[in-house]
Amino acid sequence: MSKKRKYTLIGLVVAAIVGFIAYHQVQAASHKPEFCIMCHNMQPEYDSFVKGDMLAKKHNDANVTCHDCHVPTLAEQLNEVRMYATGDFKMPADQRGFKNEQCIGCHKVDEIRKKTAHYGLSNPHESVHNRANEMLECQSCHAVHHPQKLNTCATCHQIDWRVDSSWRMFINKK
Repeated sequence: MSKKRKYTLIGLVVAAIVGFIAYHQVQAASHKPEFCIMCHNMQPEYDSFVKGDMLAKKHNDANVTCHDCHVPTLAEQLNEVRMYATGDFKMPADQRGFKNEQCIGCHKVDEIRKKTAHYGLSNPHESVHNRANEMLECQSCHAVHHPQKLNTCATCHQIDWRVDSSWRMFINKK
C-alpha cells in the first residue's frame, strides 16, 4: 500500500471517528431545551417550559424533554435550518397542531376520565363529547406552551369549574 493511500485511509478513519463522536454529542445536547433555542426563535416557548404555569412547565417538572413531544423528521430539520439561515420564519412561531395519539401515548384516557369525573355530565373526557366515536382533539382545550382554552367548553356549558391561571377565555375575532 502506498504512503498516500495509507494516509488517506487513516484520515478517513479519524474523520469517521470524529464525525461519530460529534454526531452523538449533538444528539445528546439536542434533547435539552437550551439547545433548541440556540437556533429556533422560541424564547416564549422556552420560558413557558422552565417557568410559569403552562402545561409546558408541568411537563418539564415531570422530566419530559422537547423531543419527547417534538420529533422532527430529517426533512423538517433541514427546512428549519433553511428558514433560520434565510430569515424566512414568523415571530412568534405558529402553534403546531397535535393529534390525540401524541398525547395519549403518555396520558391514559381512562385515568384522565377518572381524574375529571367530578365534572359530572360536563366532563369533556367522557363519551358524550365524542363525535362519531372519536374523542375531541386534546388541543381543542389544552395547549402546552400557550394558555389553555375554555372556549370549546363554553360553547355548550356555563363554566363554573375552578381552573388554574393557565386557562383563558379567548374572544372569537370575526
